[in-house]
Amino acid sequence: MAGNEPDTAEDIEDDEDDWMKYANAGFGETDYSLWDDVAPAEEDESHQQEVAMQLGTHVEEIPRAPSPAGHKHLVRKGTCDACLGRVGGKRMYGQTLEEAGRGVRASVLERDTHLANAREEQPLCPFCENLFEEVDLLADIIYDAIEPYDVGRLQLGARFPKDQIEEEEKLRKRFGAGGSDALKPALVEQIGKRLKERLGDIKLVNDKPDVLALIDVLTLTVELDVRAVYVYGRYRKLERGIPQTRWPCRACKGRGCERCNFTGLQYEKSVQDLVGNPMLEIFEGVEHAFHGMGREDIDVRCLGRGRPFVLEIKEPRRRSFNAEKLAEIINKAAKGSIEVSSIRPSSRSEVVRIKDTPAEKSYTIRFTIEPMNEAEYAVLTAPVDMTKADVQNRSKKRRRQRRGDKGSDRTKPLETPIEVAPAGPSEDELKQMKKDELVALAEKHGLKKTGKKDELVQRILDVLPPAPATFDLPDDETILKVLESLNGIKLAQRTPERVAHRRSDLIRKRTVFEANSPFIEINEEGQREIEITLRCESGTYVKETVHGDSGRTQPSVAALIKAKCKVVWLDVGDIHAD
Repeated sequence: MAGNEPDTAEDIEDDEDDWMKYANAGFGETDYSLWDDVAPAEEDESHQQEVAMQLGTHVEEIPRAPSPAGHKHLVRKGTCDACLGRVGGKRMYGQTLEEAGRGVRASVLERDTHLANAREEQPLCPFCENLFEEVDLLADIIYDAIEPYDVGRLQLGARFPKDQIEEEEKLRKRFGAGGSDALKPALVEQIGKRLKERLGDIKLVNDKPDVLALIDVLTLTVELDVRAVYVYGRYRKLERGIPQTRWPCRACKGRGCERCNFTGLQYEKSVQDLVGNPMLEIFEGVEHAFHGMGREDIDVRCLGRGRPFVLEIKEPRRRSFNAEKLAEIINKAAKGSIEVSSIRPSSRSEVVRIKDTPAEKSYTIRFTIEPMNEAEYAVLTAPVDMTKADVQNRSKKRRRQRRGDKGSDRTKPLETPIEVAPAGPSEDELKQMKKDELVALAEKHGLKKTGKKDELVQRILDVLPPAPATFDLPDDETILKVLESLNGIKLAQRTPERVAHRRSDLIRKRTVFEANSPFIEINEEGQREIEITLRCESGTYVKETVHGDSGRTQPSVAALIKAKCKVVWLDVGDIHAD
C-alpha cells in the first residue's frame, strides 16, 4: 500500500522545506505567541455565572498559588496585599509582604481587569481578617506598654482564636503556595520589623526575654509578661525572734486585725522583708519571694558566712543594679537585725540549686542539765522504730480531709512510745495532808478508812506505785567525754513533735560529723551550762539531738549522760556550701 511505503528523498526534502517556511515565519522567536492572531471568544454572562457557581461549590479544582489561576482566585476572594504576598509565592528578596502582594495583584489585573474592585467588594480578608492593616497600631501599643520598663531582650507573641487559626490554615494549604508562612508568625514578624526602628538597643529574641509582649488580636491589646529579677546573696541573722519568711497572723490569716496591728503578720520583722522590701523599692517591682538554702528556727541566729539565698523580684521596672550599693542599702535599713553579703545577679535555675543542694552545717548549742529518773530514761531509750499502727496513721493523715469528716486531727500528734505512770505522793507529803484528805485518798484506792492518821498513811504507801529512782547528775569529766564521743555518730530521728503538723511522720538517718570545743561554765543561778559546736549532715534536728525529744532521736546527749537537757540557745555557725 502506498501509505506504508518508505519516504523517498524527495519527500524528506519537501518536509524540510515546509519546516523552514514555518521557522522563517517566527515560530522560534520568544516574543511570538501562537494565540496572537486568534480573537478571544466572547463569554456570555450565563457562562461566567456557571464558572462562578462551580468555583463556589468546589466542583472545579482551583489551582494553588503561585499559578496565575491561583493568584486570580486569591484576588477574587478579597485577599489583602499582605496575605497576597504571604501566600502567593511571588515574594522577591528585600520585598515587604505588601510590596509582593501589590505585584501579584497588578499581574492579575493585567489579565483580568474586571477584578479591580474585588478588594472593595469583599473588604474583609479571608486569611487575616485585616489584621495586617493594624500592624502599625499594634507596634505603637507595644512600644508604649514597654516604655516604663528596662528591657534588653524583648519577645513578641500573639493570641489568636482557635477557629481563626484553623480556618486560615485550611485556606492557606488549599489555595496558597507550598511553604508559605502561617498567619501568627507572619504577623508577629511584621510587628517586629515596625518596632526595630524604634527600639534602639533592645533586641528581639525568641527565648529568655526580659519582657514578653503578648498580643490579643480580638481586642487589639497587649499583655506584658515581665520576667522576674533574681538576686543571690548570703544573710547573717544577728537577732533572735525573726522568722526567715513572712508569717501571716494566726488570728486573721493575713487579712489584718487589731492583734497584728492590721499588718496581717504574726511577726513584725522577717528576713524576707528586711532583704526584700529595700530591693522592691529599688527595682520598682510588685512583689518578692524568698528562696533560702534551708531555714533556721525563729529563736536561732545564723552567723558565720551566712545562709545562701535567692530573692525573686516580680514584675520589676528596673533590672540593673550595683551589688555593693544594694548590700549597703539593705544593711542600713535592717539596723543590725541582719546583714547581707555576696550580692550578685542570679537566675531561676539557681533557685532550684539553692533549694535542692544538701549542705553540711555547723551549729553552736548551749544547754543546762537537770536530774533524770529511771522512767524518763526508759522513754529516751525505747525503740524508735515505727509500728504498723504508726505507718497506717501516717497514711490516714496524708489523705485530704473532706468536709464533714469527724474526729480527724490536722496536727498529726506523735504518740510517746512509753507512757510513764505518775508517781504517787511521797511519805512526807502524805503526813502533811489533813485526815479528811487521807480518808478520801484511801477511799479512792479502796482501802479501809478508819484508824489513826499514821495508819492511813501507811495503808496508802503500801498500795501506791513506788517513785522511780533518780540518777545522780554526771560530773564535768563524764559530760565532756560523752560530748567528744559524738564525732561520727549516726542518729535515728523521728519527726519531732514541734514540726509534726507540717512534716511527714518519718524516721530519718542523720550523721554528726564533728563535735568540737565543748566546755562547761556556771551561770548566775548556779546551774551548769554546757556549750558545744556540732557539724552535722543537712536536715539534722540539733535541738532534738541534745534533749532526745521523748525518745524520737536516738542516741541523744540526754540519754548518754542520763540527765535532762534543756536548750538555752542555738546558733547556726556556718553553712558549708558555695
